[in-house]
Amino acid sequence: MKRLLLGSLSFLFLSQGITSVAQAQIQATRSTIPNYTSNLLQELTPFELVTMAYQGYFQEQGIPSYALLVSAHQVGRLRAETLVEAAIRTQKLSPQVLKDQGYLNAVEVQLRELIVR
Repeated sequence: MKRLLLGSLSFLFLSQGITSVAQAQIQATRSTIPNYTSNLLQELTPFELVTMAYQGYFQEQGIPSYALLVSAHQVGRLRAETLVEAAIRTQKLSPQVLKDQGYLNAVEVQLRELIVR
């Protein structure tokens, strides 16, 4: 019985020590690996960007949703640049997108397509 008790206690102490060492190694590894994901921004297609705006995703940034989005674009109160800036503020697009005229043109086309739908 003493052997069983001593064996069980030895096992518990060894497993506790191994667990502590493993946790320390994991923590050390995490602290040395750079966190690249926090620097990467999700890049949206123009279609995704306009769809998100239509669904109200950028309302806190002053972009209207649904019919009001279509109306604001029709009367000239909402431009592609305005929508891209809202996405940049919410960290859905990188600031470089604002300089990409092809992307801005594609957003404008998607906004016009909302009128047709």
